[in-house]
Amino acid sequence: MFSNIFSVELLKTKRSVLWPLALLVPSLSIFLGVGNFLVNARKFIGPDDNLWVEAWSQVVIFYGMIFLPILVGIYAVTICRFDHLTGGWKQILSFPISRIKLFFAKLFILYLLLVVTQLSLVGQYILIGHIVDLSGTFVLKDFVLYGLFGWLASLPLASLQLWLAFNWRSFGLPLTVNIALTIPVLMVSQTPYAFYYPWALPSMMMSPAYELFRPSYEELFAVFSVLLILFTTLGLLHFRRKEFE
Repeated sequence: MFSNIFSVELLKTKRSVLWPLALLVPSLSIFLGVGNFLVNARKFIGPDDNLWVEAWSQVVIFYGMIFLPILVGIYAVTICRFDHLTGGWKQILSFPISRIKLFFAKLFILYLLLVVTQLSLVGQYILIGHIVDLSGTFVLKDFVLYGLFGWLASLPLASLQLWLAFNWRSFGLPLTVNIALTIPVLMVSQTPYAFYYPWALPSMMMSPAYELFRPSYEELFAVFSVLLILFTTLGLLHFRRKEFE
């Protein structure tokens, strides 16, 4: 049963750093983003600007462009690390279970971690925004959508990172690749191709600053679907054939 495999895989994460990271990384991003806004960016804001939206844009610079893409890689590597270190791949695959179900169990745990991370980000931002008394119109639906769009946009990257994580036993190698491809996000986000770059897509979808430059929702859905299906299919096909040590 898929539910049994999922439960076992979820249990492996119980005492890991994954769940604390889902709370701490959004906190750090909000601290840096809102702090930078209050100290520096606020002086450039007009009297009629909505500070809820402007401060959020600063948070997304740190979170969406830097921390979230790297965090996806950390999640993926950690989910697979236990099996790499203890020979768990051979042990679990020695049982009559489906590799397809095992692959999707790990993938869905990764997706679940990203759900918790996005909920943590939005919830903590709303709390901090009220504490520092941001002025302007607060529209809950807008921030829920930003969080949802960020989660959806991170799914193709999650599938790609899981593929790298189970393929390499090294903890550092997939993370190094991920960080190296995260670094150009700031430059890529200034080009028309940003919505096709998996590492830039989450920040572009979460930021109000890019709303006017986004392609149509139909085009975005097409790009998202192609990337998600491509990375998930390639990862699954490789996982089914791979010989684990």
